[in-house]
Amino acid sequence: MRKILHCLWILNICLWTASSAMAQEEAPFELIKKLLPDNPVVIEAGAHFGEDTIIMSKLWPQGKIYAFEPSPESYQILTADTATQPNVFSFPLALSDRNGELFFYLAGGASSLKRPSKTFNDLYFHSDLDHPIVVQAITLDDWANAHSVPKIDFIWFDMEGNELSAFKGALQHLHQVKLIYTEVNFQKFWEGGVLYPELKAWLAGHGFREIWQESVPDWHGNVLFINENL
Repeated sequence: MRKILHCLWILNICLWTASSAMAQEEAPFELIKKLLPDNPVVIEAGAHFGEDTIIMSKLWPQGKIYAFEPSPESYQILTADTATQPNVFSFPLALSDRNGELFFYLAGGASSLKRPSKTFNDLYFHSDLDHPIVVQAITLDDWANAHSVPKIDFIWFDMEGNELSAFKGALQHLHQVKLIYTEVNFQKFWEGGVLYPELKAWLAGHGFREIWQESVPDWHGNVLFINENL
């Protein structure tokens, strides 16, 4: 039995890694580019090391990419790797539905404001649940107002379960957003995180319709939404 459980554990680890890489590598950049202006204002939260940040900065050299990454180690790499991209502006902040200091659970590329479930953490993230770090969080609306960003064209969220909280902090600007690319989950990996049907329904209530999806059934993936009111 122990050998069987170990094999299942290895299989799940491989599935998580492969599915994350697949979703990351197959983002529909060509489709996104066709639907946005040549100079979009992009909000990327969960920028990690800036892999997608650099792609977007080159895809839209006339645009502005605002990249948010609260993990201190990841943010240091993000700023170093995007230093030669003049249209990238990075911030060591977490986006959420409220401002202030919040606990942040470090787990490499899967770090989150949401506390991972113990079972899932034991299998995948290996975050120190008893010692989260404290990061500064802000709503997207308050950040945009403070930085005189009147309009946002494109939102890219990879926030490990915290996506809906961040959307709720962007109600003032959300109606102007043309496209949303967001990570979604089909299992309760994080405490307080929402499953995709709830996130989809919430976005639909604000005028957004799914136009593309890349996911692993009953697991997680990424979805592209378009604002039908624009």
